[in-house]
Amino acid sequence: MLEPVLPIAMYLILGYIFKIIYQDNSKQLIEFIIYFSLPGIVFSKIYPLVLDIKILNLILMFISFILFNLLLAYFVGKMMKLNRVLLATFMIMATFGNTSFIGFSYIEAFYGEDYIVYGLIYDLFGSFLLLVSIGMFIITWGAGKKNNITHIFKSIFLFPPSLMFFITILVKHFEVPNFLILTSQTIGSTLVPIAMIAIGMKLELKHIFAKFHIVSAAMILKMIVVPVIVLIGFHYFYGLNQTWVKVTIIEVAMPPMTMATVLAIKGGLDEKVAINSLVLGVLLSLATITLYTSYLA
Repeated sequence: MLEPVLPIAMYLILGYIFKIIYQDNSKQLIEFIIYFSLPGIVFSKIYPLVLDIKILNLILMFISFILFNLLLAYFVGKMMKLNRVLLATFMIMATFGNTSFIGFSYIEAFYGEDYIVYGLIYDLFGSFLLLVSIGMFIITWGAGKKNNITHIFKSIFLFPPSLMFFITILVKHFEVPNFLILTSQTIGSTLVPIAMIAIGMKLELKHIFAKFHIVSAAMILKMIVVPVIVLIGFHYFYGLNQTWVKVTIIEVAMPPMTMATVLAIKGGLDEKVAINSLVLGVLLSLATITLYTSYLA
């Protein structure tokens, strides 16, 4: 089961080596992903998808998983007696997973490109939506700032993948030229290598173990405790044989989110906890996701 994860590890290494030898171009690569790769995936996967009550139920289920994770992170942070800044940082990093950049990479590697659509729904209507709404409230609360509702709504509706989602819904009732679908598929396929190379460029190994007790608690909660609880719940209520169930568990088990890290740092939360959670989470995921997929197989 290690073979599917090896290309992901190679992309990370290539990105890290490129940064050391040449320079860090991760900012430009991430912008390419946000403005081209992710909208390409949204269009190519949502356009042929039939939006019905099943999709709505999935969205509600995914949101409930993240809210449960957030509540658990709050209580764990309180038990650790973290101050407001550290508590807010801990909650963000222990709750919001890298369900797009890394999540899509793992889904494609283990289950195939067709199942990225479940990860896409989880990411757009779960991770992203809750991060820029509830997540931003937590970040501004932790930094002692006031929330700006207008800015939050702009973040939701003007985010390129979200904008493409609304455009796709509008054009679903029309016949789209085949070359547009092929173009969106090709652009969307750039996500996995570019995303992992970009994250490889962002890896910082110095001071990587700073505030390790907080970082390790965030990773254990995000990548082990909550996914195992969700796995047990699926085992008793749905079974573990359906591929969408396996994809959902993998998405729940994703390491801390890149965008959550950026927003936490920009918002004035603890930089070391945010960055180290991201870096160590990505590295740990190579092992944990392999274990999950081996068990689910």
